[in-house]
Amino acid sequence: FGNQIKAKYLTLEPLCDQEFQDYCQELDGAALFALPEPQATLATKDEAEHLEEEGLDQAPLIRLASFPEITPSPMLEINVEGELTYLNPAAVSIFPELPLMGMQHPILQGLLSLVKESDNHIFVREVTVADKMFEQSIHYISESDLIRCCVFDITERMQAEAELRKRDRLLQSVAEATTQLLENSGETAINLALAILGEAAGADRIAICKNHPHTETGHVASSMKFEWTRDSIEAIRHRPHRQEQCYSLPHLKRWYHMLTDEMAIRSLAQDLPEVERAVLAQDNILAILVVPIVVNDLFWGFIELDNCTREDHWSGQEESILFAMAASVGAALQRQDKEEIIRHQAFHDALTNLPNRVLFNDRLNLALAAAQRNDYSLAVMFMDLDRFKLINDTLGHSIGDELLEEVAQRLQDCLREGDTVARWGGDEFTVLLPQIQSINDATNTAYRILDALKGAFLIRKHELFITTSIGISIYPEDGQAAEILLQNADVALYRSKEYGRGSCQLYNPTMNASDQFVLENSLRRALEREELLLYYQPKVNIVTGHIVGLEALIRWEHPEMGLVSPATFIPIAEETGLIVEMGEWVLRTACEQAVLWQRQGFEPLSVAINLSARQFYQPNLVEIVAQVLETTGLAANQLELEITESIAVKNMEFAQSILYQFQELGVSIAMDDFGTGYSSLSYLKQLPFHTLKIDQAFIRDLKPNSKDFEIINAMIALGKGLNLKVVAEGVDSHEQLELLRDLNCEIVQGFLFSRPLTVENTTHILQANWLQRQLSNSTLASLLTSEKLTPLSTMN
Repeated sequence: FGNQIKAKYLTLEPLCDQEFQDYCQELDGAALFALPEPQATLATKDEAEHLEEEGLDQAPLIRLASFPEITPSPMLEINVEGELTYLNPAAVSIFPELPLMGMQHPILQGLLSLVKESDNHIFVREVTVADKMFEQSIHYISESDLIRCCVFDITERMQAEAELRKRDRLLQSVAEATTQLLENSGETAINLALAILGEAAGADRIAICKNHPHTETGHVASSMKFEWTRDSIEAIRHRPHRQEQCYSLPHLKRWYHMLTDEMAIRSLAQDLPEVERAVLAQDNILAILVVPIVVNDLFWGFIELDNCTREDHWSGQEESILFAMAASVGAALQRQDKEEIIRHQAFHDALTNLPNRVLFNDRLNLALAAAQRNDYSLAVMFMDLDRFKLINDTLGHSIGDELLEEVAQRLQDCLREGDTVARWGGDEFTVLLPQIQSINDATNTAYRILDALKGAFLIRKHELFITTSIGISIYPEDGQAAEILLQNADVALYRSKEYGRGSCQLYNPTMNASDQFVLENSLRRALEREELLLYYQPKVNIVTGHIVGLEALIRWEHPEMGLVSPATFIPIAEETGLIVEMGEWVLRTACEQAVLWQRQGFEPLSVAINLSARQFYQPNLVEIVAQVLETTGLAANQLELEITESIAVKNMEFAQSILYQFQELGVSIAMDDFGTGYSSLSYLKQLPFHTLKIDQAFIRDLKPNSKDFEIINAMIALGKGLNLKVVAEGVDSHEQLELLRDLNCEIVQGFLFSRPLTVENTTHILQANWLQRQLSNSTLASLLTSEKLTPLSTMN
């Protein structure tokens, strides 16, 4: 071919396909131009026969002459002036603009200058035309000043090579990222790994999303936890639609099913369903690749690659490599989870998940260093649960453990962000307030804790009540070292327990107050800590054997000292004025209980309450009693108020006014401890008493024909003469009972029948009393004359 070559086409013996293919494979562009320049493309039949006679093999020439016309690769020829002298059919087909554009066509641009400026005659260069890449094999034939060019489409080869390079780059990046994940831990490692992979993949964004329960619904949701972006790409991690997105949402339903089946999502955004496309559009995503992350055989989350600046479809090769990366991330996360568990267990309590003493001490030392640098105060609290051992011993350790868990939660709810509560051990807890403005910050937190623990704990259908005692030390006043602050908080804790459960105490170097001072402070909080309770002692009619009334007696169950004698705490209450508040509590509680017994079906009984001097001389006492009767619903004639002689005669005018008001109200008044006070009996005539109670001092040594016997006889006669009921207190033996029967004393109370009882045991006594009422009077009479009355006292 060429301007001097004319092609002659003859009918020759055709080559089989295999021969043609084999021959074509033997030649390339460079070999083609290296052959001797032919003078003719094909030989005539005669010429062929002549050559054959001369023994020359014409087959290669014949094949060469036909090759340009049938090859699929463009072949062309130009002269040194830039004129096209030959185009084969493939060149015309692939580059139809070439005849018109000539040397301006991209395939020929720069070709002449390349040839003219070089001493070489054979060249190879690459040219890009539109989206295709071509390799040109160029041969300059100096003898004829012609340039022959054979063009090969290398687009697929170059793409394959690019894919291989990208694959190698991605594999290398996965290896580097995996190394980062192995050598480092936490967010740093993952962020470094994402940056390496994102750069290698040419992604605009790469992110990791984690599955978790939705905070409100509990459904499986996804939140973006890690993100890497190119400098020009906006971060989206904190956008609302990238946090707590339930997989039940329309745009994630399909994703969830595919990812749980360990399938990838790889697509251009425009090819996705509309509902998914709309969400991706919010983040300007044009192409996306998502693969699942599996940790411990569970769908943990996914890795997402985004293209935001070009619509480049992610390849299957990239998908496979991203799966490898997801496996590395999953393995790293699994390892980190195990390390985190071990680290967490080393510094946290296994039961409550609170910091343990090791972590608490570490935080305390850090807080002390900061407080010293910045010159501010901090507080340390030491606390334990009151009577927790009783719960463990009676209900079992499993319930005790559940109680500790709930206590831990309530303690955390009481603290600010940055404060620390730790389980020190057993039922002991410590609290660190790392920065306080004043001591009030510490005490307010302590009272908040006390209030939080007052409410009932419902554990396995057990309603439990528990309180805590708290000791507080302050830096720098109470110590400048961690161990000193803890030690002093512990000292304050034990002083708090001496004051009574459910209290807090600040450390004081002079914490050596007297027992009475300790008792007084404990008593001040006894009411709100519900340490006070009422016992009831029955009054019995010895003629019928029936209970005719109850006397309410206050008791104090101290958490450390147990039941405190009224002889010990009543004088303190009188002296401090606490008796007024306590007395009102007794009045209200006793009336409420009396009404409750009536609702349970027991016959109405009179309930007697002792009034102290401070109570009696309150100007609004009558109003208080009336209000209690109204709010509780107890009938006034079922309430009896007991006062001593000394109270009555202290201010006769006031006493007379008050007692008559009570009489108008319908409330009964009893003279308590009759015979131990003033010898004058004129007040009995002036004051509206309904009952005389003979003091137990006269009963204790009661013997026939003794002075006590005669005095009691006179008292009973006086009472009956004034139309008053007479009650003998302190009846503890059958001998005393028989003597009082002989003296016609009908109502008695004492240990012979019953000690003061709790509400529960009093209820049992009332049930027995109801049964007795069902018996005949003759049977009761026989019981009353025998020792069979004593079972009443056995129900204590």
